[in-house]
Amino acid sequence: MPVVTLVVDPDGTRGERAVARLGDYCYEGNGVFFLLRTDGWAEHTLDGNRLVVDIAVYPFALGQIGVDSAEFPGRSAMDPEAALVLRAEGAVDPDLYARTAPATAVFVASPERTLDEVLTCEDDWPVLLALPPEL
Repeated sequence: MPVVTLVVDPDGTRGERAVARLGDYCYEGNGVFFLLRTDGWAEHTLDGNRLVVDIAVYPFALGQIGVDSAEFPGRSAMDPEAALVLRAEGAVDPDLYARTAPATAVFVASPERTLDEVLTCEDDWPVLLALPPEL
């Protein structure tokens, strides 16, 4: 099953740095880190073939990784209490996207590494973000 996948630079933008640190707060399991939906999630919006992924995290979880939520004035469309820490956009095949898992995998890697290197390295565990909780 396909999975929406993002790669963030641990030395990149403020949002990328925050998302890169989420792994320190997640639960481990079978080669992945899980962020509970009570702490944050990924919101997907598809318009034609344009996919927008917003990563929303509650201030408490950001504080646990040493990130000040005030640095992120944007708010989640699902719950305005959650800060939008990162937005990623890209073109997708709508038919392929329709078959994706209800999660987003986020890998942390410097820009010098290729996507193939990141995906095949057993030491690179992704953070899995669920879709937003039902509010």
